[in-house]
Amino acid sequence: MMTYPSRNMILAVLAFGFFGCVTVAIWETQRAHERDIMIRHGESSGEQLRIRMEGLMTARMASLNVVADRWVERKPYDFGESRFYGFAQSLFRNYRGFAAVEWVEPDGFVPWVFPADSVVHHRGENIALVANSLCQAALKHARESLSEVVTPSAEHQGGLMGFHVLVPVVVEGKLQGFLDGLFLVKELMDLSMPPAILEDFSIRLHEDNRLIYSNNPPGGDHQEASGLRTQKHVLFGDRVWLLLLEPSADYYARVSGRHLDVLAFGLTFSVVLSILLFSLLKRIDMVRESRDQALREISQRERVEMALRDNEKKLESLLSELAAKNLEMESFVYTVSHDLKTPIVTIEGFIGALREDFADRLPQTGEQYLQYMSDAARKMEVLISDLLNLSRIGRVTETKEHFSLADLVQQTLETLRPQLKARGIEVDVSSDLPVVYGERKRISQLFDNLLSNAIKYLGKDNPNPCIGLGCREQAGEMVFFVRDNGIGIEERYFSKIFQIFERLPAAKQAGDGTGIGLTIVKRIVESHGGRIWLESQPGRGSTFFFTLANKDV
Repeated sequence: MMTYPSRNMILAVLAFGFFGCVTVAIWETQRAHERDIMIRHGESSGEQLRIRMEGLMTARMASLNVVADRWVERKPYDFGESRFYGFAQSLFRNYRGFAAVEWVEPDGFVPWVFPADSVVHHRGENIALVANSLCQAALKHARESLSEVVTPSAEHQGGLMGFHVLVPVVVEGKLQGFLDGLFLVKELMDLSMPPAILEDFSIRLHEDNRLIYSNNPPGGDHQEASGLRTQKHVLFGDRVWLLLLEPSADYYARVSGRHLDVLAFGLTFSVVLSILLFSLLKRIDMVRESRDQALREISQRERVEMALRDNEKKLESLLSELAAKNLEMESFVYTVSHDLKTPIVTIEGFIGALREDFADRLPQTGEQYLQYMSDAARKMEVLISDLLNLSRIGRVTETKEHFSLADLVQQTLETLRPQLKARGIEVDVSSDLPVVYGERKRISQLFDNLLSNAIKYLGKDNPNPCIGLGCREQAGEMVFFVRDNGIGIEERYFSKIFQIFERLPAAKQAGDGTGIGLTIVKRIVESHGGRIWLESQPGRGSTFFFTLANKDV
């Protein structure tokens, strides 16, 4: 006689099938979501790396052209060794990324190289004879067209891949030689690539179907990541590089490894739920009321768990988007601030050239105009440096250590001694400053900004200017303060002065700050787990208070 499964068994199996299907569906959805995250991460990282590489090379090529132009501006023309080394040293000091700078005669001979200890160079060689055919063709084209040429990448000493940027130096239609910037592909990638991208992706760089860079050893690829490849074209000069990014094995395992945990949890949950359901159905006739109550609890629990999973997914998505936006903003600030230094260096260079070449012909008014230009360039450089410092706080961490706050304050006062002496300012420093634990460089920057701020706004007609610095214990925490008897601040501006570029009307008349100093101070205090506030009255001075995390004091 054939035995059929009981109704309770059928219902239990159906329940397992249902919840198992739901689990698999959720698992597949999460897999697709994580895959989409990896693809978007690859696209954004590839675009960020492309922008950095193109910006870096564009700036370096522009710097070579500026030097070439400056070389032929000065008469009588001087194409001597000392002038070459002066220009080459300036390039190395202001621009990272050069492996070497060479002077190439029109026939291809290289007499001078900077630096002398460069690992790759052609000093004493004729690159028209020793270089590969592609580089020889590029040199010939540059000689004939008298235009800037970027050579294809080739293998140099030690197996390093590199390329040349040849900028012709022409005087009255006659070629004097080439200013040759030699770049190593690996160094350019190291300068352009944030550590996060290096950890998460296998990166390859191709030029004309030739591999010129890879951060992944042979055999390091994995099949699963090949479908997540991102490619970008890097363009500079007449070169086109193909940039390929694939998720690294570690990053792929780190992201996708959570899928199996979700699947295992869901199937286990389905089995347990099915067993419970079978037991409940088996006793349904005896404990109907208990069964109904249990079903209501299970239904409610399912709704709560589904709501929790939905909220978790939303939270993860929001956190990922926020992290991406923060990274994009910091990268943008860093890139823009870095690139803004190029025209400032050029302006200061031309001002120096004008003073050097035309000092005896400039009237007093002309010298004043040059001084105005020089002051404006320096102010812009200070502003850019402040922006860079602001972007690095919290993103670039310094080593924390224990140090004496009293010694640090004295060092800061020494750097400000000329300003204090010129204004006749009396400084009173408390003798009980403690030993603190933190980023010494940031804390020094904090006191430098607060003391400089106090000096600026003491007021020009203050008969007895003074600044006080100390600490006190309040409500179980150490409170530090910097006090002055300067022009003071109205209470309605208390919340504004810590915002970037906010400068009060009285402050604009009293000082020439950038409007970033107090923003940097607030960021440093908050990065050490503290808070900052002030007390002030117009005409009676200001006191800035701040705390550090208790464990840091």
